Amino acid sequence: MTEGKISPWLPEQDRHRLAVLGKLIEKCNELSARAARCILQGLDEIDPGTGRTNRMELERELADVRACSWQAVERLSLAPLPQRISDKYDGFERWHAMIVAAEKAGD
Repeated sequence: MTEGKISPWLPEQDRHRLAVLGKLIEKCNELSARAARCILQGLDEIDPGTGRTNRMELERELADVRACSWQAVERLSLAPLPQRISDKYDGFERWHAMIVAAEKAGD
């Protein structure tokens, strides 16, 4: 921010944008909660509320977030940034390779 300059910070007012962003937040939070449950209870444990495994529920939440993300890209006219996606994917692959190497070094 340039020193001495102040600008108003006005919340979004467009109902469609608010709906898209609100749903995206909701779905991301559901995914986050399910991922936490997988950590705490185990990926293959049964959810007593649904009878499905945490793995199955995680897959469902991931699908919801993907669908909602695509809607956000389309409805908010966002750039999908395929190079960023590719770079992040490659970075995660390198990170997992580092974990494997660290595990082998600890053996």
